[in-house]
Amino acid sequence: MSDDGNFKEAFNWWYVLGILLALLAFPLMHIVAGVYVFILSNLS
Repeated sequence: MSDDGNFKEAFNWWYVLGILLALLAFPLMHIVAGVYVFILSNLS
């Protein structure tokens, strides 16, 4: 029984961590893409 609880807790923590990373990554992707395009447009 205790092993089951530990597995569920670990899974939930990984799930929460994944959601937090995704929420951080989505806005950062647009910023990184914008900077990348900005640098490319300045180089050419």
